[in-house]
Amino acid sequence: MALLGELLNKIECGASNVLGTGLKGCKVFFKKTTSLWIFPAGFELDSTEEFGQTYIDQLKAEGNLIVLKGVRTFTDNSSDNSVEELEDGTKQVTKLGLYEFACKFVNGLFFHAALTSLNSFGNYDVAFVDRDGNILGTKSVNGKFKGFSIGMLQADRLEWGTDAAGQKEGIMFQLLDRAEVDTDFIFIQRSQLAYNPNKIEGVNEIKLSYPSAPAAGTSLTIKASLSDGTPFVGLPAANWGIYKNGAKDASVSGDDSIVGGTYVLTISSVTANDVIVSEFIEGNNKVISLDDYQYKASPVSAVVV
Repeated sequence: MALLGELLNKIECGASNVLGTGLKGCKVFFKKTTSLWIFPAGFELDSTEEFGQTYIDQLKAEGNLIVLKGVRTFTDNSSDNSVEELEDGTKQVTKLGLYEFACKFVNGLFFHAALTSLNSFGNYDVAFVDRDGNILGTKSVNGKFKGFSIGMLQADRLEWGTDAAGQKEGIMFQLLDRAEVDTDFIFIQRSQLAYNPNKIEGVNEIKLSYPSAPAAGTSLTIKASLSDGTPFVGLPAANWGIYKNGAKDASVSGDDSIVGGTYVLTISSVTANDVIVSEFIEGNNKVISLDDYQYKASPVSAVVV
């Protein structure tokens, strides 16, 4: 696996045994978009990093990459250039049309809510992944890989299921800078990578709750489940961040071995009116990795009784 800076616009052509076809260099084509990689506006990827799964997971854990996987339909709604015609028939371009796209997914209601949370203007950049696993982005002023600058980013209304069609979720967005696509694009070919970008998943949400108010003592019970209510099992004690009155507890132990998804933890002693906050933690991040997936949970708080 090469460093990211060595992969930018590096192409491998398929070998040709046919002589005389005149192929010199590669014809690079970007096919149908199947995944969107959303970055904070202006975020540059580190060209000195090995552009592998580990770095991608790091970006997600740091909150610098949101993956929208499973684009089913990708519609180009870009506007045309505006052209002025003068008295003598001479024409000139007065305004360049901007790129604009609409995507449809079939990922469910929770995914629709996640798309809605992205509604904004100028807050994000986007890179595209096509069905072959190629990645298309653009060049920052420092020559590094970044996403295309997004202006409007808006979730579509939910398309309700009928007898003839299933439920769909959607998002639409407009790119602000034509030059980022037309002249400053960066193409990363799938064959240069040791993984398939189409396999990259987003971060999964876990719901945390206290089955009952925490009681004075050294025992704390937390219930963890996926968005659909499925118990979230097997989280090591080291990935629990437990805070008493704002101070992190460094002596957490326990697991969910009795009831899957219900964690019985041993913590430092707490007394009535202490405030207990529980969340996930891994290093300095709030996203944890378990069995090749990544998870994040909103903190849950309660007052000790």
